[in-house]
Amino acid sequence: MRVVVSTGSATPIYEQIKRQARSAILSGEVLPGQTLPSLRQLAADLRVSVITVTRAYNDLVAECLVERRHGHGFVVLAVEPGVASAALRERVDDALRDLRRAARHAQLSLTDTHHRLDEIWSEDD
Repeated sequence: MRVVVSTGSATPIYEQIKRQARSAILSGEVLPGQTLPSLRQLAADLRVSVITVTRAYNDLVAECLVERRHGHGFVVLAVEPGVASAALRERVDDALRDLRRAARHAQLSLTDTHHRLDEIWSEDD
């Protein structure tokens, strides 16, 4: 699981970590039974406080995506496909709302926005 945080973002760092971990779990990138990076390791890698990572992981526990196992760390739980699909669609909807806001600020028409999306969609990853 790769996590990248932006200190310049208006979104709190713990929320950035939580969103990326949630996405990795729901998309199947991180499978049930796998452990998330340790609190200390991820905090060191991201150069953030262990408390920040703990808050993100505890939120994932509250969402029933992971559980904390003594001696093992935070272990990914199985997620029903329908729940995962709905959550991923919600993430896309949120991204589209952000796109709409940004396009309006940039004074792009819906047609211009569609063209940009088509261009970006066809780029190789």
